[in-house]
This record gives sequence, C-alpha cells and structure tokens, in this order.
Amino acid sequence: MRRHHLAVAIAVLIVAPSCSINYTSRSEAESACREWEAQEAKVVHERELLGFEKRTKFEQENPRPDAAFWDDEIIDWEKQKLAYASETILESVAISPRYCQSEQETSQFLGYENNAIKKGSYRDEAGKKGEWTVVKHFHY
Repeated sequence: MRRHHLAVAIAVLIVAPSCSINYTSRSEAESACREWEAQEAKVVHERELLGFEKRTKFEQENPRPDAAFWDDEIIDWEKQKLAYASETILESVAISPRYCQSEQETSQFLGYENNAIKKGSYRDEAGKKGEWTVVKHFHY
C-alpha cells in the first residue's frame, strides 16, 4: 500500500508543474505567461550575418555616393560593398529559451521552451536549433 501512495505522490509531483491554471482575464493570463517567460535568462550566442544583412549594414555605414552611375566613385563603392559582404561578420544575439504565444481559439497562452537554448547547445545551423515544445498553458 505504501508503494502505491509513493507512486501517486511521485506522479503528482511530475505532472503538477505542467498543469494549467485558469485566469480570470486574457490580460491576466498574458501577464502570467510573460512572467514565466522572464524567469529564464537570455542566452547570448554568436551568429554570422547573411549576405543581404552584410550589404544592408555596409550601406547604412557607408551611404552610396551621389554621382552618376558610371562614375568611378560608385564603381569603387560597389566593389567595397561586395568585399565587405564576402567577409565573415559575426554578431552577438541574446535569445530567450522561452516564449509565449496567444491561441485565441482555445482561450489560452501557450508557453514554449527550447532546451537547446536553455542548455547552451543552440547553434544557428540546421539541426542545431533545438525544438520548441509547449510546456505551459495559461487559460483564461
């Protein structure tokens, strides 16, 4: 009989944290989800800028010269932009392992979590981004 009670107690401890709570309003449920989301610290990882991001960054930092198309200044500028875009440029990005999403059809906010981000194994590469899974429900 004690084993049965122990098994039930363990099952309750495992299942209870993922149980949903009904909130009195949509805003209360959203606020609770956002609070849950903020409990996990963001993780900083480096990612390489994509080609169009490099070109856009170059254009923001080095505006195109105001001259005719055939002007040498513009030709040089275009060459510099291509050279800049061919370089490896990394940026640090803070990413949260949790996020909330509204699901109006079922009157709830879903709390998603990504263990790859949480554990620090996330990489901005195919197969290394982890899976987003629903771990919390905030019904209203």
